[in-house]
Amino acid sequence: MTIQSENSYVILKYTARLENGEIVKGDPEEALAHMEFVTGYNQVIPGLERRVIGLSQGDEVEITVGPDEGFGQYDPGLIQEKTFAEFPQGKNLEEGRWVRAINPQHLVTFGYLVLEKKPDRIVLDYNHPLAGKALIYQVKVEKVREANREELEILRPCEFGENGSPPTE
Repeated sequence: MTIQSENSYVILKYTARLENGEIVKGDPEEALAHMEFVTGYNQVIPGLERRVIGLSQGDEVEITVGPDEGFGQYDPGLIQEKTFAEFPQGKNLEEGRWVRAINPQHLVTFGYLVLEKKPDRIVLDYNHPLAGKALIYQVKVEKVREANREELEILRPCEFGENGSPPTE
């Protein structure tokens, strides 16, 4: 079976590296990284998903994904300077630290890098660590099958009526 653009359950073994050769995920000497996803549900970066369509179990390929199809371009507008009055938890953070946080109002996780710590303020970078970088994947397709009903039920987008209310059966 080949990987289809929608509803294919896929298992990949892979190594991801930057153009300079630095390994980001998976080590060819130790253990390859493992990824499972169902196509068509935005579970992996778009450029990788788009390039595995049509592959079959056992296929091994090299895939290059640029920033626009990966983690986006680096955006200097996502660097923010905050005073400790605005961001009191910044007092306890160290420069160079990557922090994962949650927005309690929207229950969304996000991350930021502590770029600089000054006596009265902190500089944070909200760009993804791989923003602006091309990724080169060495991929082996371990398994391909049609996604089952349970997998699709979990992934199926919420359906709402025209007035924004949940559907009635």
